[in-house]
Amino acid sequence: MAAASIKTPASQPYDDEGSKALKKKNELAKKAELLRDIQKLNVQIQAMEREKQTHIFSRRSDFRSDFSCLEEEEAKMLDERRTEQIRVKQELKKISHMVKRFHHELRDVKPTPEFVEKLKSIMEEIESAINSFKQQQHLKYEEFLTSEKILSQEIQQLEIKFENWSQRSKQDGAPAKSLLVKPLASTRDVTKDLPPEVAAFDKFVQQSGGHRGGWDEYDHGTFMKFRNMYKGRIVFLDYVKQRLPTHTETEIREHEAWYQEYLFLNENKKCAIKKWRERKEEEKEDAITQVQDELEAEKQKISEQQDLADELMREKAARAKQINAWRVQKELERAMQEEKKARDELEKKKRQELQRKKQLETRKVVEEFRQQRKLEEDVMEMVEEERKRADEERRREITAKEIGRFHVRDMQRLNEKFEKEREKEEMKKHKERQLEALKSQVQVQVARDPSRLLQPTSGWKERLKDKTPSGGGRVIHMPHRAIPSWRQK
Repeated sequence: MAAASIKTPASQPYDDEGSKALKKKNELAKKAELLRDIQKLNVQIQAMEREKQTHIFSRRSDFRSDFSCLEEEEAKMLDERRTEQIRVKQELKKISHMVKRFHHELRDVKPTPEFVEKLKSIMEEIESAINSFKQQQHLKYEEFLTSEKILSQEIQQLEIKFENWSQRSKQDGAPAKSLLVKPLASTRDVTKDLPPEVAAFDKFVQQSGGHRGGWDEYDHGTFMKFRNMYKGRIVFLDYVKQRLPTHTETEIREHEAWYQEYLFLNENKKCAIKKWRERKEEEKEDAITQVQDELEAEKQKISEQQDLADELMREKAARAKQINAWRVQKELERAMQEEKKARDELEKKKRQELQRKKQLETRKVVEEFRQQRKLEEDVMEMVEEERKRADEERRREITAKEIGRFHVRDMQRLNEKFEKEREKEEMKKHKERQLEALKSQVQVQVARDPSRLLQPTSGWKERLKDKTPSGGGRVIHMPHRAIPSWRQK
């Protein structure tokens, strides 16, 4: 339990860091996706700008006078957009300056009521500026949405007119049949009518990873920089390989082959689009001539069709109003659900915080108990060691006394042993002296008789005597082995 109490608080910062890193990673992914969407929109805007300059605002166009009002309106809207952009930048700069001022004030914090009031006024000023900016942007967005709805309705009216013209052409004869069977421009795939070179180029770009061949913007930009510097000569690959260590030489050569094919297909696309535009211009002139012939006959039915279109517009407006009311109701329900969810989340967080506090208190109590127990165990160990040390000292004293006593006893025994050995030695010497004295007193003179060597000895003579038993009669007692007591019964 003590190990768990030590490990849990230490693991908390790592969990927080992991969640922060995951959140940051998700934000970066969203940001990258948003940048990609913006880049796609910019490409589409540039394509539309080129189409506009080529077909609508071209000086060689016969209808330039008809589109001059559109050109003036576009210039006016561009000026308004630049003015709005400058205003938004000024507002953001003002808010940024106020925030920096607030951060500067926080560097030197003073615990005084005047300082707190000053910070509060700065915060209120920042909040007011942000709310004002958001309100202005909201009004602008509402205005843009209203304009978008009006333009959408006008486009729908024009599409209805075009459809009516197609129906009129179908009724007049077969030459206008092709105009009727074609879908509206808003629902038709424009690339379907383009030359096969354009479709081949688009398919190649999609299958090979986009206009950079699957490489990121920096690597492809470096590749193009050196390729343009050396005007496409193969020697530039050595320099690109040094500047792009993340790509092998094979990958760079493959990218060069891809880019050559990309240029070839792009050039074919440009030539095909040029021819296609020339053909479309001719078809457009033919169609305009045909429409001008049909306009006279169409004027009589315009009023009826206009009434029908107005009725459809009124119906669409009523449906749009109902849809807006339904959307408002759904938004209110969604807001109530989100508010309820926020309250539930807040209560859940409060419960989790309370539970975490209880766990911390329990861990603190357990830690104190563990420390107290460890302290008691340390004291007991010290007491036990002191007792063992005293016993060891007492045993050493007793052992020293016993060793001294045993040493004295051994010395006494050793002395007694030496004394006994000395007495034995003296007695032995005394006996030897007595024996020598007796030997000196008794002198035995025996003559040498070799014949005695072959004569029987006294013992042998005794053995040659009569061997009959000296006793006789009946044997009274014969010794036997003892009988055990368990067999005596």
